[in-house]
Amino acid sequence: MGQMRLNDVVAEIIGDVMAGDAVNKRQAAVKRWDDIDADGQYLAGIDGVVTRIDQRARSLKLKAEKSAAPEQAVLPFQLPAAVAMDIDGTTLVATRKLSRAEFERAIEIRRLQIANDQHALREWRTALRQADKFWADHPDWSFGKCLDAIMREAWPGRTHCEVLS
Repeated sequence: MGQMRLNDVVAEIIGDVMAGDAVNKRQAAVKRWDDIDADGQYLAGIDGVVTRIDQRARSLKLKAEKSAAPEQAVLPFQLPAAVAMDIDGTTLVATRKLSRAEFERAIEIRRLQIANDQHALREWRTALRQADKFWADHPDWSFGKCLDAIMREAWPGRTHCEVLS
């Protein structure tokens, strides 16, 4: 059992990524597990179980029950068997058990998630358009080199950007 806090081990692994290393998250977790103190291992274990619950809940879909009648119609929609009732996805409820108000809340949460994803996608596309100006002349550049060029163009004298948490 290690002596390091979970957040410190995670920060070191992310530091490796930020330094330019490609990191397999699972391998890094296994390699560094013994460095983490007991509290951190407990929390990481809980987080791992929560992640598995979330993955399983997303993979299960509502299906029409089979009957003796082969002509039974398939549902005209596809929904998960369980949905999150908060934006963080902490509280799961079986879709079959939702009241109308809860169903509307689930729709609103999904709408917010999609809006956040659309915003992130717009940011990625904007970044690609900006970088393409430099990749056209330097196809071998990394995005980091393009980013530095974007910064120099927009703010002369500023050489690179910061990573924010």
